[in-house]
Amino acid sequence: MTGGRIDCYLDIASLFSYVCFEDLRPNLDKLAAHGVEVDVHPVFLGGINHLSGNQPPWTLEAKARYLAFDAARAASRVGITNFATPPDLFQRARTQSALRALLFIKANYPREKFLSTLHYLLYRFWTPPNADVVDEASLRGLLAEATDAPGRDGGEKLFSDADVGRIMDGRAQMKKKLAEDTGRAVGSGAFGCPWFLVSNSEGRVEPVFGSDRQVTCCVKYASGFPEFNLLILECSGSTISIGTWASRSRT
Repeated sequence: MTGGRIDCYLDIASLFSYVCFEDLRPNLDKLAAHGVEVDVHPVFLGGINHLSGNQPPWTLEAKARYLAFDAARAASRVGITNFATPPDLFQRARTQSALRALLFIKANYPREKFLSTLHYLLYRFWTPPNADVVDEASLRGLLAEATDAPGRDGGEKLFSDADVGRIMDGRAQMKKKLAEDTGRAVGSGAFGCPWFLVSNSEGRVEPVFGSDRQVTCCVKYASGFPEFNLLILECSGSTISIGTWASRSRT
């Protein structure tokens, strides 16, 4: 069975979006080879929380304590070993400007450049010293230094100075698009990030929430191939050889 589709809704300010992206991106070619189309949508998590009536999990003390364990396990499974929550997360989570920049890049540059930029901003947001994507000068600097290999030497620079200026100027065009995509996610049932809408070859759509266990649920449903359901936790940081799902480590 082929012809499935995964729509993945992410925000830079969501650690589990970062985990999801690290899990999904190395396998995009495999999914495409099996006829599964994947589209990544930057959305504003603060807007999702507001429109859905949800609250950030760390606002409940018991959930906040649990997240310290759950976040570390989820991150370790996909090879993220050096991460920290920004000390002023509520301020840093106002990511609308960066998300509009990503939407402009998605609309005007090759897909790989969009995915690489998203990857770079996720990495810099969650890796100490945590980058500020809210401040105008900081965001401009991040786009200017962005490479296709965050955290590693030898990466190819993504944008020229002229590109950076074009992207910064183009953000205003994406204000409505960001609001629409965020509202569309909530309309489909979203109450947090990452959020998935998964279609199989028959056109049936199911929502899926979360990152640490749900990516493979999406893949199995969209592809129709049960062998994709081989996300083996003890194989974290290596390539899973019995099947088709890869997990990679970060050095």
